[in-house]
Amino acid sequence: MKKLPLLILLFLLNGAAFNAYSQNTMYFMDRLPQQLNFNPALMPRVNFFLNLPGIGGNQIDIYNSGFNARQFMDFTDNLGSENYNPDKFINSIGDFNQTNLETRTNLFALGFRLKNKGYFSMSASVRSFLELKAPSNFVYLLDDYEKIADRLPLSIEGANIVFNSFSQVAITYSRVFGEKLTIGISPKLIGALGGIKSDKLSLRVSQTGQYDFETEYSGDAQIGLPVPINPWAIDVNGELNPDEDILPENWLEDIKISSPFQNAGFAFDLGVNYELSKKFSVSASFLDIGNSRWEKNGYKSMIENETTKIIKNQSVKIKIPSKIYLGVNYKLSPKWNTGLLVKNVMYENENKASATLSLNGYLGRKLSTSVSYTNAYSYHNLGLGIRLRLLPGSDLFVVTDNLSQLINYETAQLASLAFGINLAFGIKQKTEGKTDKVPE
Repeated sequence: MKKLPLLILLFLLNGAAFNAYSQNTMYFMDRLPQQLNFNPALMPRVNFFLNLPGIGGNQIDIYNSGFNARQFMDFTDNLGSENYNPDKFINSIGDFNQTNLETRTNLFALGFRLKNKGYFSMSASVRSFLELKAPSNFVYLLDDYEKIADRLPLSIEGANIVFNSFSQVAITYSRVFGEKLTIGISPKLIGALGGIKSDKLSLRVSQTGQYDFETEYSGDAQIGLPVPINPWAIDVNGELNPDEDILPENWLEDIKISSPFQNAGFAFDLGVNYELSKKFSVSASFLDIGNSRWEKNGYKSMIENETTKIIKNQSVKIKIPSKIYLGVNYKLSPKWNTGLLVKNVMYENENKASATLSLNGYLGRKLSTSVSYTNAYSYHNLGLGIRLRLLPGSDLFVVTDNLSQLINYETAQLASLAFGINLAFGIKQKTEGKTDKVPE
């Protein structure tokens, strides 16, 4: 009786204990090919680049609304002791704890300049998004029901989960029209991997005797899986057997090279950049316009009391959170510029906005950097981006939107990090009728 709600709580409040927003500092770092992930019209200032699997760029962005890592560790350390006080922890969270997560793992990327007017690239990656909203009184379920008898009956309503993991193959093309306008487009083939979208999850715990308790569940969910569900996990009535695993044993062995795209979908990015003058430019992009879809291995679950019914052969669609970027850039000198970026992320159930002011430029031939301030969720997000040429043609980069919280992770509710190694060659550009060599 206690096992399921405990697992749900650990998943909601601990398994992904942070909420996310994606990188802003990297947007104006023009020596990083990863710029194309934020605006396909921002052609990087490299003639050719190559990203190898794993090392070619990884990103994670996380945030939690109700508590930081230290608060949660202190609470779990005191769980079951005399110092255990769920009310104090719940009051510190508020009514709900909200959580989001975004990750991107590079598999491969290749790009090159097309004379002086265009840029072409292609890439493959695996991306994941997570949105969680859990009532704070879920914390009561960490304890034995006997210890919370004075708080029963306990009703927990409004918990929602949206998870979307997919593989992505993208082709990006950008071109300069005239002398000032650049337009970029990036069509993307989406391969749905795993996903869940819940609706109106609720739980009620009541006491029926001195040592007897009753737990009632309700809610619906759409579920997409990479392989068919374990046939032994569903009985003849379509009810889930809690003693069996959802996925078949050794299910990873059934994954083939073509499997990530057996549930194929489509998305695309659009971007523009316009030079108002030799010093001023404005840019905008609309990213991730599309959905993940499961025509195979799609299911619907309906939870009522202690029974979960699974309906097979369902068409499942889960939105990819879309992003809008609006940027203004001003050149202070040939090597330095400042940028203002406004971003809005459109999740399944809400929008999240942020704004970043940055100073970007070069420190000698080997190093370029960006120093930023971001207003998102909190007011102390100082960011730093570094691109360091380690060897000829090899650039190490590390970028974060909130350096202080990344260092002092125990007090962090918000963290972002992107890192990797780019193989990049041919750094030149034309300014005012002559060719200037950009610092290497």
